[in-house]
Amino acid sequence: MIRNVWVLLAIATFLLSAGWLMKSFPVLIFVGIAPLFALSDIAKDKPSTWNHLEVILLAFALSLFFASTFTDTPMILILAHAIAWTLAFAGYLFAHHNLGSRLGKFTIILFWLGLEYLALKLPWRNSAFYLADALSLQTNWWKWNSETGYLSISLWILVVNLIFYLALFKHSSTNWILVIIAFLLIAGPIMYSMYELKTPGINRADMIALYNGEEKSFSKNYHDRGELITRSSAWVSVLIVLLALVKNKIKKK
Repeated sequence: MIRNVWVLLAIATFLLSAGWLMKSFPVLIFVGIAPLFALSDIAKDKPSTWNHLEVILLAFALSLFFASTFTDTPMILILAHAIAWTLAFAGYLFAHHNLGSRLGKFTIILFWLGLEYLALKLPWRNSAFYLADALSLQTNWWKWNSETGYLSISLWILVVNLIFYLALFKHSSTNWILVIIAFLLIAGPIMYSMYELKTPGINRADMIALYNGEEKSFSKNYHDRGELITRSSAWVSVLIVLLALVKNKIKKK
């Protein structure tokens, strides 16, 4: 396992920047967050929840800045999203320090998806970055999301990143079985979408239209349930935070 904070920062910044910039073939987004999972391993051994979070924040801010080099994205928007994504790791570290290691790294994914749902519910939802946007040009890759929603793409990306972290950064040697599983989890949904499905999936515009209350033709399930995965993640995240706060208060007595 790589334990050098700055090496992990450099790897994550490069992979995330390339993942966002290579919209025509954005496969690196599936591994760009994996080094940051490894950074959270280093941080969780420290007594403070906030230790090394500034490095994770820097990785997100730099990658979004490089990715927006050819756009007019305001710096304040880049920083706001970098802070929001870092909060997913802060939530995990806070829960780990108060509830123990039973929750695992999947907690980061829950917090991330919950924060994306929060962004979707706010008035500036149309200006927000969602992790799923990294694959926005590859519409043939995610036709399968017609029922699960647009942000299920974010879940897909995060789960593959978690497996790459376990395969490449968790232990001293590479776990090739997990590497193969990660590649299958990338290729499987893409192949299924490209060769088995004919109808288009839910795209960003569809999602925004639904949450803006606009009249548009959606599948009944999506119209009724919306972004069910992220909404469920938001509620579970709130529950985890409340439990951690209670445990933290009890420990201080």
